[in-house]
Amino acid sequence: MKVAELRESGEASQSPEAQRVTELVRRAQRGSERDFRDLMSAYLGAFYGLARRYCGSHEDADDVLQEAFVKVFQNLGGLSRPEAFFPWARRILINTALDHIRRRRRGQEFEVEVENLEETPHEEGTEAPDRRVEQREFFRRLERVLDRLPPRQREIVVLHDVDGLSTEEIANLCQCPPATVRSNLFYGREKLRKLLSEGG
Repeated sequence: MKVAELRESGEASQSPEAQRVTELVRRAQRGSERDFRDLMSAYLGAFYGLARRYCGSHEDADDVLQEAFVKVFQNLGGLSRPEAFFPWARRILINTALDHIRRRRRGQEFEVEVENLEETPHEEGTEAPDRRVEQREFFRRLERVLDRLPPRQREIVVLHDVDGLSTEEIANLCQCPPATVRSNLFYGREKLRKLLSEGG
């Protein structure tokens, strides 16, 4: 059976809704902004719920959605399998949410550091300024190393070790078995240790 016949056979087995989404993706790939809006509207509830679980607030979730939708539109032409649109777009949304969380956390840490420098004189027994510099450099190196992990490992390590989610919570969020979470967490941590020991 030829590739085209296999594709047609797979499409014939799709539900009417899945076929509609596949067709919307194809038309959006050809430049139809109206079909792109219809496509994103079809998943708006699911995408918003996911962004809200990651970000916590409506305002942050809305910012993440807007940024993710732009990335989806810009990269849609590279999606070779239109029927895989949802998991593909979902990955973009999650990575956008994680980037948003990291940027917000860095901003909060910077504000605290500035307040400490302005209001708290260095006293004997308190943390020395050079120690704070070392810590900041370590966290910058850690973020660089995190970006070198495979996407799924990075996502799970950040959710578990940075955001404090449990294995079960991550499994529900990422829609994968808990065993997959544990496996990616183990290998992600091992790769992190190796990269950090090599100097990042």
